[in-house]
Amino acid sequence: MRMSKLLDKALVDLSPRSSLFKVLLYLAFKGPASPSTISEETGISPGTVRPALRALLAKKYVTQEMDRSYKSKITFTEIVADLYANCLRKD
Repeated sequence: MRMSKLLDKALVDLSPRSSLFKVLLYLAFKGPASPSTISEETGISPGTVRPALRALLAKKYVTQEMDRSYKSKITFTEIVADLYANCLRKD
């Protein structure tokens, strides 16, 4: 799936207020991270981060690396480009 299509799917599929969306954004901006690092740096409890990662993995928005960290398949630059394009459309 092309990355922009994956971002479009995620924006429809995930509520911006959900822990899944927050974890996905964290990974897109920060890069690969372990569940404990995500929890520590976002303040989201480990009991919420781990199920969110499993759900994101099942939806194919993230991958799990060999070192057991998780990585977003949607890039930081793709998110910023989409935000910028939406701002231009509103003007």
